[in-house]
Amino acid sequence: MTAHLPTGWNTWDFRGFNRLTYLRRGRPLVSLLYAIWQPTDDPKGCTLHDTFRWDSVRSLGPHAPLGLPARLDFVVADVPYRATAVAEKETLHLSVAPLAETDQRVVFVFLLPEGEAPMVDTPTTGRFAGGRISLERATWPSDYFLNIPHSFALGAPGQIATLTLDPAAQRRTTTTLPAPADSTTLAAALTSYDQQSLSGDGALADAPQAMLRAIAWNTLYDQRRKLVLSPVSRDWCYDWRGPIAFCWDTFFVALMASYEEPELARANFMAVTEPIDRLGFVPNYVMSHGAVSLDRSMPPLGAYIAWKLELLRPDRTWLARVYPRLRKWHQFWMANRDGNGDGLLEWGSNADPAYEFPQLLPFNPAIQHAAICAKYESGLDNSPMYDDAVFNKQTNTFELTDVGLNCYYALDCEALAALATLLDKPRHAAAYQREYETIRERVNAALWDERNGLYANRHWDGRFSARWSPTSFFPLLAGLAPSERAERLVRAHLLNNDEFWGRYVIPAIARCDPAFPDNDYWRGRIWGPFNFLVAEGLRRYRYDREAADLAQRGLQMFLQNWHADGGIYENYNATTGAGGDVWNAARLYHWGGLMAFIAIQELIDVEATGYLRLGSLHFPAAGVRNAWVGRMRYDVRLGEDLLVRRDDQPYLAAAPRALVRIPLDSRAPEPLQISAPAAGTVVLHNPQHAPRAACLNRTVHLSAALTPAGHTYTWTAAQAAR
Repeated sequence: MTAHLPTGWNTWDFRGFNRLTYLRRGRPLVSLLYAIWQPTDDPKGCTLHDTFRWDSVRSLGPHAPLGLPARLDFVVADVPYRATAVAEKETLHLSVAPLAETDQRVVFVFLLPEGEAPMVDTPTTGRFAGGRISLERATWPSDYFLNIPHSFALGAPGQIATLTLDPAAQRRTTTTLPAPADSTTLAAALTSYDQQSLSGDGALADAPQAMLRAIAWNTLYDQRRKLVLSPVSRDWCYDWRGPIAFCWDTFFVALMASYEEPELARANFMAVTEPIDRLGFVPNYVMSHGAVSLDRSMPPLGAYIAWKLELLRPDRTWLARVYPRLRKWHQFWMANRDGNGDGLLEWGSNADPAYEFPQLLPFNPAIQHAAICAKYESGLDNSPMYDDAVFNKQTNTFELTDVGLNCYYALDCEALAALATLLDKPRHAAAYQREYETIRERVNAALWDERNGLYANRHWDGRFSARWSPTSFFPLLAGLAPSERAERLVRAHLLNNDEFWGRYVIPAIARCDPAFPDNDYWRGRIWGPFNFLVAEGLRRYRYDREAADLAQRGLQMFLQNWHADGGIYENYNATTGAGGDVWNAARLYHWGGLMAFIAIQELIDVEATGYLRLGSLHFPAAGVRNAWVGRMRYDVRLGEDLLVRRDDQPYLAAAPRALVRIPLDSRAPEPLQISAPAAGTVVLHNPQHAPRAACLNRTVHLSAALTPAGHTYTWTAAQAAR
């Protein structure tokens, strides 16, 4: 059983961003919320606003990944507020301030320990749960005021109210009251966090920060499972009555979090893979109260994300723990999803064991062993790809061999082989590599539609499906496509404005598909996971210009929405780029941040095939700071030149800018790979290893000269033009 036992203050509670809880080794000791009291002329009409959803938020402010500080702007009855929370060791400083004139009052409500009332020392000090409290511009009520079942403190009309609470005072001999929160304390904590956190400028201004805020504000503690996780959206957890983990969603958030906080990345990874020990697969969903999909899984991206995480932030102990789980999940697919026995896979849903989930029944009369459940397994709930797919109840699968699933499976083989190598398991690695080669042959033999020039799903009767989605490009992600097929895929289909390209990219179904105008979920809208997976494939095949263009278009769409309404959306309109134009595009849904993540990767990324990639030839001027890779902190600035610092020391310089891929294994003989359009120079400062050769534009071989600056590679315009 995976268990996380955090200690400290955070917005851990799924019921609202306005709840703060102090955990000691996973046990909630103190919990409180801030609320807004709305007076009226009729006392019976007075309202206490104490339950907030994401539609109350104007903008997400900074939030540390696993605690405080945190700041957020929200609205109550058209009055804007700013809430700021900071923790100094175990002491909470909380401030709630109206940002406009109002007669509303801030209220601090004490929830845990249940039924305990504060012991009042003075109108602005007291004790609660063994801790000490100081109030400023707020007091304990002197008589009846609010008809609520919890103790509270009340702010003055229209005034900022602050609270300082030290929950550990009882364990210390001192009886000194905590100093009241002040603006200097709050500002200093936020400034300190901002200076250390992942951030961007230029074209990336605001993007890394927005991405991380959507993750941190949705990071919760599941008290029943004893797990820290970052569900897709706090609002979803509120509706589902507890923290919920979806499969591939959680893998994506782990990867995004890894650039700043590997502990949160791995906590998410372990939370979603924990059910493998019992079920043999990662379920489609698992909930705190025990509900879990026993009939279906979701895209098997775990090993690939683990591979990326291990290269980004190595931890062999963690990898050794998760590797057996991933092996077990891998075995699930061929045993359960090769319906016609041809060695290729279909999405499905098992009939056994039968289970119930009454909460789902109003929305899904069939919760297992039906076509809709097989669609859910794909992660593409209402994709037109499956409109005419027959669900076979004898095989528990669609009668449709799926390009996406088979590419995921091939990628799983390759990633498991890489993980086995890292763990010194050569037999495992060799077996997975053989399986990878077999799947590659089968996909190319059975799922390439030569007439149309792309990979397509195929019905069991031999017909190729005419419903095309970004999964047609996943053979690039898995390295399955021969170069000539890759070229045809990209030129004829990806970059075709009538199919997948355009100002906003890329839609979840081809623009020429009859379902594209539906603009409904996976029927025509743009999704972060598809953009990310296609970008990974483009970079693997060295379509770097196209990947940079994809990243820039996605980033512009992401920031267009972030700046307009503070939204990070589950999906976006493929024609207008808007996120909030439909009811089923959740507003603060963390995987919308993949649009920002793809753009961050243009400046710095670890490629699973073994390279640290730095810089871009085609992305606009930008910078990223405090990106953690391999226990080292990188700052990358991309302008006319490329400048990289590592742990505050010069690391790499390219003039003019270049794209540089550096082998991650310093012992490996592979050369540096440099992409550059004209004459230039790359310098590796303070190298820790002997100079290695370089390959320019995949054709010209360069040697390093040892100069006072470091290992220096120089080439001419003629060499760059070859």
